[in-house]
Formats: sequence, structure tokens, C-alpha cells
Amino acid sequence: MLNWKNIFKGWAGVPVLILVVLAIVWFLPGYKSWQLKRAYDKVEEPYYADTYGGKTPEETYDMFIDALKKGDVELASKYFVVEDQEKWNKTLSEYKKVGSLGGFVSELEEAKEIWKRVESVDENTGMFEYEVVLQKDSTLEYESQKLEFPAGKYTNTTEFLRYPSGIWKIYAF
Repeated sequence: MLNWKNIFKGWAGVPVLILVVLAIVWFLPGYKSWQLKRAYDKVEEPYYADTYGGKTPEETYDMFIDALKKGDVELASKYFVVEDQEKWNKTLSEYKKVGSLGGFVSELEEAKEIWKRVESVDENTGMFEYEVVLQKDSTLEYESQKLEFPAGKYTNTTEFLRYPSGIWKIYAF
């Protein structure tokens, strides 16, 4: 009968010890890799679970405008990338509260009429540019800050990202 207490007292324990070390070395990287993949999947989960958006950037933009026209700022904010949704929900809620949502929708519709698609760095990014001409100096209050805009010509960009699920989200205005 094998006595485990005595196996490591002589040279007979060396092969057992080597096998144990080899087993640990063999399985540990796989376990760590599995843990890393699991953590990565958990981080990416919201991007796969999010179903709010269109099959094209333009469709997402139209869905966003439609939600705003209905006054549904919560739905409208869901067309933004996950990490910006809460911020945009607050911003759009403030626009609604002060009665400027209609003007914002008009600006968005005008912008879409004149925007031009810009060549993107890859197939998962969509960019559109449009020019705005301010006839006179303007001041805009945004997130408790007053922003000064002198009269002149400005180029604005709207960016979209395609999520792993295939839907497009608004990344930047």
C-alpha cells in the first residue's frame, strides 16, 4: 500500500512532485485565460445586449429624432453609446424641461439635410460633417457653462459606432 507521508522522504517523491508542478503549469494558464475571457465578456455584455439603434447610422439618427419628436428623451438617449446614455438622458431631459426640445429637433433635421459622409477609419465608424454659419456672436449655456461662439463658419461632426451586434449608436455630436 502507498504511504503518502513517506513518498516525499526519498527520491520516489521527485517524479510525483514534478507531475504535480507540470499539471499546475499546464492548467493554470488555461484557467487564467478562461477568467480573463469571462471578465472581458462581462465588460462587453452591455454592447451585445443593447438593441437600440438602426442598421445604418442614418437609420439610428432618424430613430433618435423620432423619439425626440414624441418627447421620449429616455428612448432618445438609448441611441447613444452605452457610456453616454445617462449623460444624454439628463441633457435631453433638461432641454425638455426648459422647452427647447422642439428647437433642438429642428436643428438636427436641418443638419441631416446638409451633412456629408466623411470617409471613416474603418467599417465600424460612420462620420458626417456639416457646416453652420453664425451671422452674429452667440452664447450657449451647456451643463452650467456659458460657451461663447463668435460669428463665423463652423464645421460640426456627428460620429457613429457600430456595435458588435451590428447596430449603430451615436458616439459624438
